[in-house]
Amino acid sequence: MDTLQLYCHVPFCRNKCAYCAFYSLPGADRAQRRRYLDHLAEELAGAAPEPAASLYFGGGTPSLLEPDELAELFDLFSRYTSLLPGAEISMELNPETLTAEKIALIRRHVTRVSLGVQSFDPALRRTLGRDCSQAALDRALSLIRDAAFPHFNCDLIYAIPGQTAAGFAADLERAVAAGADHLSCYALTPEEGTRLAAAGTVPDEDFATDCWLMAGRILAGHGIRRYEISNYARPDCECQHNLAVWRGSRLAGFGPAAASYDGNLRYTRPESLSRWLAGDAPEQDWLEPAARRREIAAVNLRTTAGWLRQDFLQLPGAVEAEWDDLLRRTADLPPEWFDRHDGGLRLTDSGLLFWDTVAAAVL
Repeated sequence: MDTLQLYCHVPFCRNKCAYCAFYSLPGADRAQRRRYLDHLAEELAGAAPEPAASLYFGGGTPSLLEPDELAELFDLFSRYTSLLPGAEISMELNPETLTAEKIALIRRHVTRVSLGVQSFDPALRRTLGRDCSQAALDRALSLIRDAAFPHFNCDLIYAIPGQTAAGFAADLERAVAAGADHLSCYALTPEEGTRLAAAGTVPDEDFATDCWLMAGRILAGHGIRRYEISNYARPDCECQHNLAVWRGSRLAGFGPAAASYDGNLRYTRPESLSRWLAGDAPEQDWLEPAARRREIAAVNLRTTAGWLRQDFLQLPGAVEAEWDDLLRRTADLPPEWFDRHDGGLRLTDSGLLFWDTVAAAVL
């Protein structure tokens, strides 16, 4: 079913982490946050979206907002949008911004939290430029555990300079012990414009591969299985918002830098708070419909489920010839990268490691 997903970008952070390439504003004051909420209300009031299957608050750091600001954020979406029964509502949190009052408020509105830990090792967090003390991290984990959220994701980064295999294994075990039913584990990738890139940081690719394989092995031992290149979950604990977006679901994004997709056209709001507040037009990304479907096909091949023929043909406008073309475009790649049983196309573990090559062939 082609359902709508909602996304809200909250662009404020305490500080800019050394690895982060997402749009965020460190050190924003209350006046800036007031202008943000006022303009977000205007944006939502003019949108009138249909009932949505999920709502995702990302950032930035949504949990940086003060309790009264968080309450207003939730009220805005309750007032101007509607959700389907059983909708997933996610919010990204950073440990150093959490208090008991905030967690109690978030628990009343959110079904899934995602905690930006990155590493349980304080030295590695300093390498990443994460402004988070061990006391703040321990307190956040305790607050989340006591609140008993239906779903809890923990973000980890691997291939950090100075990290060891034993250290990453310990991070994985600590996240599981903390009660996470979902983990997102990303290889450190110093993107252009980040402090790590400016410092010339180059992660060890062989170590990154070892960590990726280790994550799959260790987490599977706890019943938490890889379902996307960087994401792992217990059964029925996958992020429904992301699964839908990877499969080409329509998306309505709000806030600066938020992306939207109407089934044909993708557009992104200005990556600037001032330009967004001024009402500057979104940047449009148009692809010919068949090319857009190939893009969706490539993105969803990051998941272990991949595609079944009948699911691909449910994409709006998809025809049998496009499925045949997808099979043809991947036919010359190493056969061990693919599982082509049951009328489907999925990547094996070895294929997931070479997803970039597969995507280039599909596109």
